[in-house]
Amino acid sequence: MNAQIYAVLEPVHVLLEQVNDFVARKVAREVGRQLREGTSPERLQHRLTTRLAKVMLSDIRDPGRWLLGVALPRWGCGYQDCEAGVIWRTGAACEICAEVVQDKAAARQRERRIAQGLCPEHGTRPGPSGHCAACNAIARPAPAVVQQQVPDGPPRGSCGDCGARIMLTGRALEDGLCKLCREEASAAATGDTPAAADGRAVCSGRDGGVPCSREALPTRSVCARHLVQELAGEVA
Repeated sequence: MNAQIYAVLEPVHVLLEQVNDFVARKVAREVGRQLREGTSPERLQHRLTTRLAKVMLSDIRDPGRWLLGVALPRWGCGYQDCEAGVIWRTGAACEICAEVVQDKAAARQRERRIAQGLCPEHGTRPGPSGHCAACNAIARPAPAVVQQQVPDGPPRGSCGDCGARIMLTGRALEDGLCKLCREEASAAATGDTPAAADGRAVCSGRDGGVPCSREALPTRSVCARHLVQELAGEVA
């Protein structure tokens, strides 16, 4: 056993003295292998010191087996710099090991819940369907919200007089009327109420109890206002 390997094993010299030459050579070869693969002497000494501090010497019944099976092996994940869940160079917790611990804890929790007859995911009592309320809620997605398409262009509205659908632009933004109702309102304000010219058909509709005096549309028996009301199902 060379001086470097012997120095590395300094924390466990008390145990090394209790093994035979064959076991001592196996321990030396294991230390030499780890040193050649890049493990620093300080890291190995720290590992041996930490693990020996966690046991009573009287509890170690086979020093050789304990040195080879407990003291020297690296504990941790596949990341070579991980030392029992701690990154050796930085001292930070190993994220990979933390995930492994969480996964194992979650697996144990699932097993306990299954043994207790509970939902393995939520820990609640399943219903008649075999699923818990939370699982059923996930299985039934919320109904999709259908959004109404808004037509392109200026906003739409209804004429405040005849109810016809109009585009809210220009004068309609001020009075909320369609062109026809605006012209009639203007004529009424000046006392010049339009009436059908001689020889032309008059609207057959009625404004309340008063016959409509507007000119009927060429292909209809009613004026534009009453046609809108008919189409909307609001015949006067």
